[in-house]
Amino acid sequence: MGALPRLLLFLLVQTAEGYSGDDGDTEDIVAVLRESVRLPLEVPADEELENIVWSSHVRLATMVPGKEGQPATIEVTNPRYKGRVSFPDPGYSLHISNLSWEDSGPYQAQVNLRTSQISIVQRYRLRVYRRLSEPRVTVNFEISQEDGCNISLTCSVEKAGLDMTYTWLSREDGVDTVHESSALSTSWRPGDNAPSYTCRASNPVSSITSRPIPAGSFCSDPGCPSEKSTHPCVLTKGLLLLALLVVLAAGLWLTGAPTRGRTPRKRKLERNRLRLKKKEKPHPSLA
Repeated sequence: MGALPRLLLFLLVQTAEGYSGDDGDTEDIVAVLRESVRLPLEVPADEELENIVWSSHVRLATMVPGKEGQPATIEVTNPRYKGRVSFPDPGYSLHISNLSWEDSGPYQAQVNLRTSQISIVQRYRLRVYRRLSEPRVTVNFEISQEDGCNISLTCSVEKAGLDMTYTWLSREDGVDTVHESSALSTSWRPGDNAPSYTCRASNPVSSITSRPIPAGSFCSDPGCPSEKSTHPCVLTKGLLLLALLVVLAAGLWLTGAPTRGRTPRKRKLERNRLRLKKKEKPHPSLA
């Protein structure tokens, strides 16, 4: 097929895609904040390349291949990408380093072919996410003599961002349970097996779980009737009693300190008075 028929065919295809609004050729790319990303691009091996124009809303960079083993010429036209754009592969893929939130959005590579005199357009959609920190679990509970203990668990992640997924994982009676939500409500009665709950937070680039949350540790009543909660309760009461004894001993010592400080001085004063009295006592006269 000659260059003109190819050009006509390409224009017909491009026109049809433009009128239909079909976005099926757009490739979704996910990347991590402050890390690097690669936008893959392939050029037909039997075609001689004129240049590649990369853009994101506006023109980003133009790459002109070198001749006879010479390196390619790269011109970055968008100041925001200067120092962050490169083509390290033997191919023509675009690398962007030190990603920011502003780098999210649509990208386009226009490949201009010299042999067939046509242009091939490849579209991308870049989404930038943050790596997640450990989830934080908030526990609210209500102890009732009739209903046992009602527990509400809420899972959250600092600076979570978009496209978050929260999953609660628990194991009870040998059965794994999964609950898809950031909040979980459950109940527990003393004497029953107390399951542990773990929150897993995920986004397209990371997934991290919280520490297990045992239900029984929050739902023991003040009298500590549960066997599983007896030792922590006794330990807590013992520590409180020890602290009370220390406070009482310190108070008694501080109260008696002034008395102890004055006693030796009083004794010394009394001895001095006795000596003075002896000196002042008249000696018997000789008759």
